[in-house]
Amino acid sequence: MIKNFDDVLRIAAERGPKTIAVAWAQDEDVLMAVNEAKKKGIAEAILVGDKEKIEEIANKKSIDLSGYEIIDIKDLSEASLKAVELVSTGKAHMVMKGLVDTSIILKAVLNAEIGLRTGNVLSHVAVFDI
Repeated sequence: MIKNFDDVLRIAAERGPKTIAVAWAQDEDVLMAVNEAKKKGIAEAILVGDKEKIEEIANKKSIDLSGYEIIDIKDLSEASLKAVELVSTGKAHMVMKGLVDTSIILKAVLNAEIGLRTGNVLSHVAVFDI
């Protein structure tokens, strides 16, 4: 039974890293979270967004980007579609919403051609340990 966030992290580490496609990754908090998950061995990430801004933030926060694939897309909607496509083609396991409006990322997720429609219920998960 999972009782706290430490349990979530332990179980994730036991199961091994998953690859996250980060839509519009040029956000300080997003990059710090992804980097922390990488350090803990629970996630790898493909960063989709403005490469120059991603690198600028990484330099500011001393984040080493050498272990990350960065896909340089400067349009918000296109970056969201690309992140979803990475999941639908099996290159990534899940999408992470970066600095993008929920409506834009959901439009990409529900895209008829490359979206993640399965005919089942769509779920969004957030975990808080207060």
